[in-house]
Amino acid sequence: MPRQMSEEKLREYGELKRFFEVWETQLFPNQFFAPDHPHHPINVLAAIEQRAGRSRALTGLKQAIGDILEGVQDLAPGQIAQLDDALRQAGALTLTLLLARQSKVFKAILRRGQIRNDTEFYLISAALSDTSSVRSETEIATLGSMVAAYEARPNNSFKPKPLRGSA
Repeated sequence: MPRQMSEEKLREYGELKRFFEVWETQLFPNQFFAPDHPHHPINVLAAIEQRAGRSRALTGLKQAIGDILEGVQDLAPGQIAQLDDALRQAGALTLTLLLARQSKVFKAILRRGQIRNDTEFYLISAALSDTSSVRSETEIATLGSMVAAYEARPNNSFKPKPLRGSA
């Protein structure tokens, strides 16, 4: 049974969904699946929402948007500004705002010293693998320890399942 979401989470879901729809249909239309194909990202999101509820869909949506933000890290400021204008005109959150939010989340995780869920895991892992960022050895060690501790926890959904007949 889908979990109830707070008004704040419902608002967040709506804002992120609007961004994702604009990104996937107007700014960077999916090259692999037609808009009416069940595997088109917008349709996959709708299926998750219908099958598991908005709460579960929000988790996947955050991860998908995290991937988008990771992909735009190297864009020139002028390109970000152009995309921000198009997003704003479409009534969606801007990249600049989403990148700022992501930065705040990253800092909060670092202050806390612990990864709480898969979305945070992917954010920290991406930060560790970003060789263009200048990070102190201390910060790299802290992030690495946090990732290792999270990976060691049982029942993380990102862990691959053993193949049948192995292990």
